[in-house]
Amino acid sequence: MLHEVLLALSGHPSPLFDKDAAAADLSHDGVPLLSPSEKDLLESIGRLSQLHRRLRTRLDEIAASHHSTICRAAANSVRHTHLARFQTKILDVESRILSKDASIVGAYDIVPLASVVGEFDEWHRLMNWYWSLTCYMDPQRNASPSEECSGAGLIDKLRAESQTGFPDIEASATELITIAETAWLRQVSSWVLYGKLPAHGADDFFVKAERSTEGQPDDFTKDSTLLPKIVSPATASSILFIGKSIHQVRHYEQHAQLQMKAQPRKAQHSQLANVHLKHLSLLSFPIVPAQLARAISAIRLSLSQNVLQHLLPLEDIVVLLTCLRRYFLLEDGEFTLALVQEAEARLNARYQNMGRLLQQDPIKALQGLSIKDAELNQALSQTWKALAMRDDSEENPAFEFARTHVSLSAPRKNQTRPSSSDSITAATPKMTRIAFNDMLFPSAAYLTMDANAPLELFISPREVETYSAINAYLISVRRAHLRLADLWKRTPARREHPAPPGPQYNATEAGRAAQAPARVRARKRAVAARKIWATCSAAMCLLSETSAYLEGEIIKCCWDQFDAWLHEPNPSAEDSFTASADTNTPEKPTHRDPETLAAGHRAFLAALTYALFLTDVPYTKELRSLLGNVDQLIALFVRLLEIQAKIDLEQEAGLATDHVEDDERKIALEIDRARKRVDSDLRSVIGRLRQLDQERIGAARYLDLAGVETGGFEPWKGGGVDRLLMKLEFGKVREDGYDII
Repeated sequence: MLHEVLLALSGHPSPLFDKDAAAADLSHDGVPLLSPSEKDLLESIGRLSQLHRRLRTRLDEIAASHHSTICRAAANSVRHTHLARFQTKILDVESRILSKDASIVGAYDIVPLASVVGEFDEWHRLMNWYWSLTCYMDPQRNASPSEECSGAGLIDKLRAESQTGFPDIEASATELITIAETAWLRQVSSWVLYGKLPAHGADDFFVKAERSTEGQPDDFTKDSTLLPKIVSPATASSILFIGKSIHQVRHYEQHAQLQMKAQPRKAQHSQLANVHLKHLSLLSFPIVPAQLARAISAIRLSLSQNVLQHLLPLEDIVVLLTCLRRYFLLEDGEFTLALVQEAEARLNARYQNMGRLLQQDPIKALQGLSIKDAELNQALSQTWKALAMRDDSEENPAFEFARTHVSLSAPRKNQTRPSSSDSITAATPKMTRIAFNDMLFPSAAYLTMDANAPLELFISPREVETYSAINAYLISVRRAHLRLADLWKRTPARREHPAPPGPQYNATEAGRAAQAPARVRARKRAVAARKIWATCSAAMCLLSETSAYLEGEIIKCCWDQFDAWLHEPNPSAEDSFTASADTNTPEKPTHRDPETLAAGHRAFLAALTYALFLTDVPYTKELRSLLGNVDQLIALFVRLLEIQAKIDLEQEAGLATDHVEDDERKIALEIDRARKRVDSDLRSVIGRLRQLDQERIGAARYLDLAGVETGGFEPWKGGGVDRLLMKLEFGKVREDGYDII
């Protein structure tokens, strides 16, 4: 019977136990003469043998068919290492029985069954733990492939299981952690050293490839669900950045597109890979997150010194940022003015033909209100031509870059994709969904930029969209201000001086009587227009002060601080160079690597978005309503002036008609309604600004970037809402005893 017990423990079928019993019950036909105590002892052995057989079968299936190479490695380790120890224990017990060891063999060479069972007591908990771990990895336990166990999930589970408090489970979990993390590190090594996804188990790796257009390198994204918890978001972003950079370098070299600004003494890829491999080989298992972060940081610095400073030099980044500053953040006022004028000219030309088209084909006329990308690009091209006519003797790389990469287009759905520089998206403030991109043209249009490789190592498409939203926000405020200011240029609207009669009628009663109706009309119109001018003046004051505050204080100060940080030497360059002295780079780095600059730029953009109130939904909603009502008020006012001019001509010709005067009364009524809506919006905007002044106090005055990778950049902190409110107090306009603003 002892022989059968040992064979059963080794995983062989035995007549002592039912073959098909799930609980490994004793076979009633096998041993009928056992006492109850002996049956209880053998039942524990039966459960252990059953676990052993099921473990071997299930682990073989996992090692052969699991999609994760990490799970396969762990399954093989349990199957061939941990279960082999159990087999060794069985052989040891058998050897001691055969050698009649006194520790297990009693008097008269009797081997107590309790002694044999007691030798395996410590294996019950461990084998049950192996079984629970196997069930966790088993792909058959889930209904859908998306719910299968991933390598990252297995690593996290093993790390949690290593802290259960049982020494045997802790030791086994630690060994399996080493196996799993070694397999995971092999995947990381393939990506970090050569820019290639793992040949096996790529579906289980957190970096995913997206096929791009022909001639362009593939795009890569990060799946955070496949990241072990030992990898911080900043480290994961650096890993993605390193592999993507190497992939792009190899792609350009293969297509002969890599144009170096100077011929550097760069190391061969194999030598650089060997240097980077040394950093990874110094890691101990289980992996310490801080050590992994330092190793990845050293590799990133080495890559920047040897490769990226030639692929994406600081000069190219400066040109890109200068383009964004001038044309997206409206530092170049002439660009804004030229673009607004070009848009207004095209709209006026379109509206002049609208009446004729409405009579011929109303449906086609309404369809013509939408503007196509071709017409948008024509408007932008005319703007570039107008700017090119300026007397600029010096070369302007930012202008040439903008003409090549900046375009004006209609928004498209699902155009955002993650990129290598997109590491703190979850931590950045969520922008409002209130759109300002439909203020310049009849349909939505926005200024965008093609940030293709290698520029996408620094800026992501999502960040370009943020700049586009800021640009639409700023340019809509500036456009409304310009249109209001244009009303004051209409002399007939501000002054009404009817032409005096000729010399022959100057001194006669009849001549003066002929001019009396015109003067009465002028006085009546002037009285009616006072409220309109007061509202327009208040709106222009608000918009001009808001534009000056946003562009002249917030954007300028934030940008100046970021620009100073961008050009200053890296304070940790010397220490980092000493730590990576074996990279064979004699020149010490003077500037930060592109990933650090990208992190600082993301922090700058997040803080700027918050400071421009683009994260506050009530404010942007009220401002958007104000801008729309201002446009309506201006359009109605211009229409009223045209009707009044037509009435004057008819009166002089003696051909006055009632329907024109009816139109004047209707337009006057609509203007009064539009004026009241503008007044209400002005008060709402000011009221929301006062609420923001009360809400954004103390630490809430600035965006909290704690826990976010900023690359060491500290955003500008200053200029609260109270400064804008104080300026608006000096421009307060009163009407009928209450404040308009």
